[in-house]
Amino acid sequence: MKETPKLSKKPSSLRYYQEGVPDIATNDWTLTIRRIDGHEFQLTYQDLMNLPQVYQHRRMVCVCLWSIKRHWDGVLLRDVLAQADIDTSSPDYYLKQLSHGAEGGTYDCTIHLLSAIERDALLVHSVDGAPLPAEQGYPLRLMDFGLYGYKCVKAISLLEVTYENRLGYWEEYAGYALDGTVQPKRYYAVDRRQHFFFDGEGEVHDGDIEE
Repeated sequence: MKETPKLSKKPSSLRYYQEGVPDIATNDWTLTIRRIDGHEFQLTYQDLMNLPQVYQHRRMVCVCLWSIKRHWDGVLLRDVLAQADIDTSSPDYYLKQLSHGAEGGTYDCTIHLLSAIERDALLVHSVDGAPLPAEQGYPLRLMDFGLYGYKCVKAISLLEVTYENRLGYWEEYAGYALDGTVQPKRYYAVDRRQHFFFDGEGEVHDGDIEE
């Protein structure tokens, strides 16, 4: 069984659903992929499960200055976009994410596509060996571990390739940075119950946390 130490100490993330959690059944849910030319493709939950599955034990970081390393299962973003014949090597492309939506509405976010591909961004369906709970983004969440959590949309419904890098919901609402790259700061590792100073940019690795 995959377990994350001290998980009970992790702050709640339900506010990222804008005062509501979406009611989604995987049998009815689809992920829409919209290419730069406007053509759309739909993938069901089973379509995603039929793609090559990957497991990664990586650390996410919240803009609220806490982080946690968990066991993630999902599919690589590049493999999902390949289903729509999208060129993920272009430095000119951005990727807009849109949530499924709940009583409080939807939220959106845009990230640089090539950077996400180079960081092996995932579309995660399970954490610690079980399907994502509602708080973590059931049934699917994009995870780019070099970006703060607010850049990784939960309960995702749409991936759209675009030339535009626009402010998303949380950038406008809370004044968060458009870029969203994890910055040099002092963070708290929930799973280790330890404060640490990260002096790099992007993904935090074990070697960045002193024993």
